[in-house]
Amino acid sequence: MTDATAPNHNGAAVADTPEHRQALLGGVLRSSLLVGVVGWIVFLILLAIYFTVGPSEGHRNEPTEATGARQPFLSFLTGFMFWTLIGLGSIFFLLIQYVTGGRWGILLRRPLESATKALFLVGVPGFIIGVAPTMLMGENSIYWWARHHAHMGHEAGEHKEPGQSTETERVAPSAGTRADVVHPELNVDEEGKIRDWLTPWFAVVRGLLYFAIFGGLVWWMWSNARTAEYDPNLDVAYVARNRQKYVASVGLFVFAIFLTLIATDWVMSLEETFSSSMFPVIMFDNAAVSSYAVGLLVLLYLKRRGEPRFQHLFPGGEQIHLGSLFLAFILAWTYFNFSQYMLIWIGNLPEEIPYYLKRTRGGWGWYAGWAVVFHFPIPFLLLLFRRVKASPQALRNISLMILVVVFFDELWWVAPSVNHEAAPKWYLLMDVAAAVGVGGLWLAAFFWFLKKHPLLPTREVYLLEAYHHGH
Repeated sequence: MTDATAPNHNGAAVADTPEHRQALLGGVLRSSLLVGVVGWIVFLILLAIYFTVGPSEGHRNEPTEATGARQPFLSFLTGFMFWTLIGLGSIFFLLIQYVTGGRWGILLRRPLESATKALFLVGVPGFIIGVAPTMLMGENSIYWWARHHAHMGHEAGEHKEPGQSTETERVAPSAGTRADVVHPELNVDEEGKIRDWLTPWFAVVRGLLYFAIFGGLVWWMWSNARTAEYDPNLDVAYVARNRQKYVASVGLFVFAIFLTLIATDWVMSLEETFSSSMFPVIMFDNAAVSSYAVGLLVLLYLKRRGEPRFQHLFPGGEQIHLGSLFLAFILAWTYFNFSQYMLIWIGNLPEEIPYYLKRTRGGWGWYAGWAVVFHFPIPFLLLLFRRVKASPQALRNISLMILVVVFFDELWWVAPSVNHEAAPKWYLLMDVAAAVGVGGLWLAAFFWFLKKHPLLPTREVYLLEAYHHGH
């Protein structure tokens, strides 16, 4: 690719060469890779201790073997979803930027592009190694519908006349089957969902299909962007840049549909009876706010390292604009979560309320209150002030705080789906270690992609420079 040359704030030329980008990003890339390796080592050590310690006192007679077998995959799913959603949120912002334009997208384009590529380099192997196997593990799966299929397979040998129940079903409902004697039609609906949609191999194939579709969308956008930026024929470059609007317009519909399916298949289906039309929207906002926080942190890092163009083109005034957009997504998170809680509370349906009962007991209620405070009132009040948004240190700290809160928010989605009463109290450290392990590899891939190309789109930098010169 062609290296870029742009003036800095003193008028001198800054060559955006591979050597320049290596000096800026090489150290943090190596550190990320080291953190990832250490995270996986710690995860394996904690896992060995977890299996060695066994159930806590008072739970020796409980069947904890299955829970223990599920814990590594449950912890991995938490870390995997956190970093996967950052990549998916980056796809969303790229789509929005290509549809609407705007200076903010020019500044964030390289971090967003790098995050989408890291999504596939780390996400696809992560899904194949960590998520797909648990869908096929039968009785040891973290997904109730996979356990249901395994249980039904064990009962396949029992003779069953039409309209009759097997002896096992009469004595006790099978694992993963909801027995509703008040509304028996619900049992039929549940069995239909399991048979037609929530089947292990079909879920694995769908997961790979989701990555293939998003990968095709990203490749389509990147192909046009590369032509628009590097093609020597300016007419061809203009056509490619104009074509991005149509690609992104279609891509927004694709994004909405398949993010909803991901939310349903990978997270919402952890709970046997829970279904919420708001949950995919909540997941979308977590993806958006976390990917945006990562983008801001990268811009602030380049500015702090003294990269001349980012010191000049990303001043306090531009930080205020980007901080205001950050505030909008934080407000959206509050609205979406309140809407889901309000609808479930008003409905008071026995198949929905267990979701919140599990997540407000056993210590999880403390997290729910903590998340409400640190995900809404504190960042909301801070980002209201222009002086805070204009401060690189304040904006960096708010972004880091939001990333931590979003991680624990996603942990709150996943971990309570399995009973941990018999588990050692420190089992959540495995979730943190898995997230650090996945995150270190994800960030290493992210910075590797980031340093491969000029840090700003070379043919569009003039838009930023004209704005900051008052033209």
